[in-house]
Amino acid sequence: MRIIISPAKKMKVDNDVLYHRHMPVFIDKTKELLDYMRGLSYDELKSLWKCNDSIARLNYNRLRSMDLCNNLTPAILSFEGIQYQYMAPGVFEYEELDYIDEHLRILSGFYGILRPFDGVTPYRLEMQAKPKNWKYKSLYEFWGEKIAEKVFSESNCILNLAS
Repeated sequence: MRIIISPAKKMKVDNDVLYHRHMPVFIDKTKELLDYMRGLSYDELKSLWKCNDSIARLNYNRLRSMDLCNNLTPAILSFEGIQYQYMAPGVFEYEELDYIDEHLRILSGFYGILRPFDGVTPYRLEMQAKPKNWKYKSLYEFWGEKIAEKVFSESNCILNLAS
């Protein structure tokens, strides 16, 4: 069984409690997306993110210094949304951590799909974002069937809790 949840917009760096175990499955596609985003101006990114100046500035600076390979946080600890707060993975025992690593997947506009212990860095990019001046019309087109194929290759029993 695979349980699918959505990411949260608000993220943090937390590599003190637990270390990441894996790199995201589609890291090469993420690098392609990062290259595209780094080619955009501040105003273009703010429009893509649909946010205020404060949030745009924070994420613009994150994007400029983003390193996809170092100072990574396990995905399950990086998101600060309400479902992650109520899940409280920071207090899980080893058995619970192993269970979620096997069964939980997080959909991501930036990384495609994440396992709980994939190493991530804070980003802002919703799957519904509409890129401009790119060879893809949407992130759905960019990711294509890759995400669904990956999830269904792991299990044919899917519990979709993503919004």
